[in-house]
Amino acid sequence: MNLNRHQHVYRCIQQALVVTFLTVSGAIMGQSLDIKNGVNIQASYYNNGRVNMGWELMQAHPEIEAVRIEIEPNRANQARTWIREAHQYGYQVIATYHDAQKLGTDSRTELMKAAMWWKNNYASLSSTGHVIINIMNEWGSHDISPKDYADAYNEAIESIRPFYSDPLIVDVPGFGQATKIAADAYDLFKDQNIIYSIHVYTSAFNIEQKRWLSHEDLSYLDATGADCMVGEFCDNATGGADWCSIIDECYVNGWPLFGWAWNGDGNNMNMIEPHWRDQPLAPSFRATEFLKVITDKLAGVPCYTRADADCNNTLIGEFCDDGNQYTINDRYNAYCHCIGTFTSELQSNTSDIDLIIYPNPISNNQPLSIELFKIHVSGEMKIINSMGNTQMTQSVKSDQRRVFIETEQLESGVYWASFQDDNRVYISKAFIIH
Repeated sequence: MNLNRHQHVYRCIQQALVVTFLTVSGAIMGQSLDIKNGVNIQASYYNNGRVNMGWELMQAHPEIEAVRIEIEPNRANQARTWIREAHQYGYQVIATYHDAQKLGTDSRTELMKAAMWWKNNYASLSSTGHVIINIMNEWGSHDISPKDYADAYNEAIESIRPFYSDPLIVDVPGFGQATKIAADAYDLFKDQNIIYSIHVYTSAFNIEQKRWLSHEDLSYLDATGADCMVGEFCDNATGGADWCSIIDECYVNGWPLFGWAWNGDGNNMNMIEPHWRDQPLAPSFRATEFLKVITDKLAGVPCYTRADADCNNTLIGEFCDDGNQYTINDRYNAYCHCIGTFTSELQSNTSDIDLIIYPNPISNNQPLSIELFKIHVSGEMKIINSMGNTQMTQSVKSDQRRVFIETEQLESGVYWASFQDDNRVYISKAFIIH
């Protein structure tokens, strides 16, 4: 399998990038597999799985070209209908075995139950068209060892291969968040014809390092050479992971993206309404505001670029002050509310970060943003290279909260930003221009 990979996984989002769809392209025994962008569907819980999917509304959003359908063990019969309809409407289909009572389990027995379920149901489920197998939704905890993770999947994959030769989707453990475990396990997979699937939410967390999911976690996984995708993502309300910029990075990496959820979420993250909980057989559906959040990401619209009509041209992601001294990186969210979150490198006990660099690393044809946190004086901003030489200087007024630096004249390398007023010098963390 080949992906358009880049040496540097951290990169600035190219706003002019236009991609009709993203693919994971694979080849095995002369076959290929291209995964397109799409949405998740969770229909198992409502009206015994007999629901109106709302395909006509989905057709109005060409950014959606595939569906990832989560299937409870007792819903195979209903799933045949869902898959048949998806093919009739021209959608690519990923299906994942989903046992709501076993999410995050380390039980090898449960993973083998999933493999046996596929053995018993794959022929029927794929009778109306190709179904891409996602072996089991969110198997493996944050605590599983790389060896135990790989050993269990080796057994499961071996039992599936007699009837399925395409790449298999394997969820990263820790509810799709423990990328380091998956990365360390990759060389232990006997069959590497797999696609790792991560799940990205604002609540996504790196348990081992006790911080929110960050670009570093993607970088570690990407460095293995494994093919990857985003099996689930959305902008839910809690947590400090910068889901939007992480999805931007995945987009530029060429990782297929699947937003959560078309319908059936069970909470408030549905792209359409009414909810199947209320009207499983509604004759028609209407879009929620959340639908645009997801389709923008599927289309490659970068973070912090779209103005909300009700916010007097305030840009999403613009710097603001929520009045809480214990939060940093305050920005307007999709509803133009000023909210304070923590950057991926920072924790809730951090109060002394002064200069915040974004993005990092950065391409030398993109502007660098330097946010001044708790600095309310005039002074001078300098860009200093690894030899300690000042490369650029810019004056800063006392009411400025962000400085933009044009980087075209800077060579590739490591740099620091410094801000000096009459009393002291503030130094940023290192950043990379490539």
